[in-house]
Amino acid sequence: MSDNKYDKSMFTGDATVVWSHLHKPDVKFGSPNHSLTVQLDDDLSEMLTSKMKDLGGTKINGMGENKEGVKTVKFRNVLKAKEGIQTFPCVDADTKPTKALPFGGDTCRVKISPCLLGRDQSVSFYLEGVQIVQKNDLEGFSTGFEKTDGFRDEDISNEPPVATNIPDEDLEDLPF
Repeated sequence: MSDNKYDKSMFTGDATVVWSHLHKPDVKFGSPNHSLTVQLDDDLSEMLTSKMKDLGGTKINGMGENKEGVKTVKFRNVLKAKEGIQTFPCVDADTKPTKALPFGGDTCRVKISPCLLGRDQSVSFYLEGVQIVQKNDLEGFSTGFEKTDGFRDEDISNEPPVATNIPDEDLEDLPF
């Protein structure tokens, strides 16, 4: 059995997200993994195909087409799940870490690691990083609400909520 051959990491251009499973590892099929599926436009297809040929590969893993006929490519990462990381880390347009995750219709750039698989000479492109370039404005998917003063996502503290001023006698009846 031949060994796998990894090449230098690459960065995609702006890509439209079709599906993401970055909020927690997907455990349904095989090893737990995080994944990101993006539309496969001509530029991305050319970049991946060129790298496949450079590595001596015969096909690219993860390519497909959705029900609407849109060509897609899926990038996966099992390493973060193995490390126990629940949510795949992403960065914003300024390369600062963000709690936001890309979803369908969002635009992102993806850092991928190409690997020629020795077992069948196919090439996989493994997910290494995600930069969110633009969040979908959800036009056409409106909730009907208008913007108002009040809570914003950035108002959430990193500290877990702490119960204060609870008398000890109230804690005695808790079942846990």
